[in-house]
Amino acid sequence: VVGNWFGTSNDTTTNESFSSSSIDLPHDQYDTIIADYLIGAMDGFSPYRQEEMIPKLVALLKPGGNLYIIGLEPIPEKTDGPANIICKVRRTRDACIQLAGHRCYREYPVQWIQNQIEKIPDFVLKGTEKFPILYRYDTILRQIDVGRRKFPFFPKPELVDAMKVVLDELDEEARELTSTDTPIKYGFDYVVSAQKKLYPK
Repeated sequence: VVGNWFGTSNDTTTNESFSSSSIDLPHDQYDTIIADYLIGAMDGFSPYRQEEMIPKLVALLKPGGNLYIIGLEPIPEKTDGPANIICKVRRTRDACIQLAGHRCYREYPVQWIQNQIEKIPDFVLKGTEKFPILYRYDTILRQIDVGRRKFPFFPKPELVDAMKVVLDELDEEARELTSTDTPIKYGFDYVVSAQKKLYPK
C-alpha cells in the first residue's frame, strides 16, 4: 500500500505526489502488516505525526496479528575513518533537498521504535534484528545523484554551481575510498517485530 496515511497535508513543503488523499484499505483488520521504511518516510509526506503511526497500524491488526517495522538507523553528522563519507553525503544530499524546497526523510532509531511499541496496551515487542549496511561506490553515488536531481528546483543558478562542485568532490572521494572493491561497512537497517495479544486484558 502506497500513499499518505493522514490525508491531505496543509504543509506546502510536503511532496505533492503523496499528499492528495488518505489510504483506502480493502479490509478492516489483517494477520500481518509490514511497514517497510514507513516511519522514516513520513516526515516527507505527513510530518510531525510519526507517534500516531504505530497505533494506527496496531488498530488494523487482528488479535494475534504481527507487525514488522523495517527502518534505517539514522546516519549521524560525522564519524571517524572512511565511513565519514557516508555522513558527508547524507548531509549534502539533505541540504540539496531543502534548497529545492522539499522535505527530507527523517529516519528514527530502533530504540525509538521499541519505546513506542512498549507504550501500546496489549501489544508485545517480540524481537529485533539488525542488518549491517555495506556501502559500495554505486550505493554512495545513488545518494549523491539524489542531490543532483534537485538542481532544477534551486532558487538561484549560483547555488547550483556551488553545490555541483561539492557533490563532484564527494563523488571523487567516494570513488577513491571504494577503489579497492572493499565496501565501507557502516550503520544498519533493522526489523522490529511485535504482536497484538490474542486475548487482551
